[in-house]
Amino acid sequence: MYCFLQQKRKSKKHNLKRNQMKKFILIVVIMLVFQIDTNAQEVLELDPGQSMCISGKGKGQDGAINPFMETGSVAIVKNLGENQFSIRVEYEGKVKEKIRLDPSRITRVILPKSHVMYFDNKLKTKTEVSFRALQ
Repeated sequence: MYCFLQQKRKSKKHNLKRNQMKKFILIVVIMLVFQIDTNAQEVLELDPGQSMCISGKGKGQDGAINPFMETGSVAIVKNLGENQFSIRVEYEGKVKEKIRLDPSRITRVILPKSHVMYFDNKLKTKTEVSFRALQ
């Protein structure tokens, strides 16, 4: 009888540990999902001669939407194509920065609050852009 009670206690402890482990794994998975969600990421096909508004709002907006535009952000831009293209950053209609991005290269672009980013290209290319909050 004593042996049976000890075994039952061990199985309760084992179930408790198993439940704690399940909760821990669930919390980790939820944290990963939210982490992925906070980094808006999009792959874009750029046609020849196209100028694409990437991080603005309203008229001309045809690329990825920057969820951090009102607070400032960092854009991570990867050139996935075989041709070079340009990144243009504007504030209130004035060009603040121009960056040339060669094929297979990555760059970070700081976008202070209300700055808008454009991709300009002469030849067809493909790019990936993701945004993170500026900290």
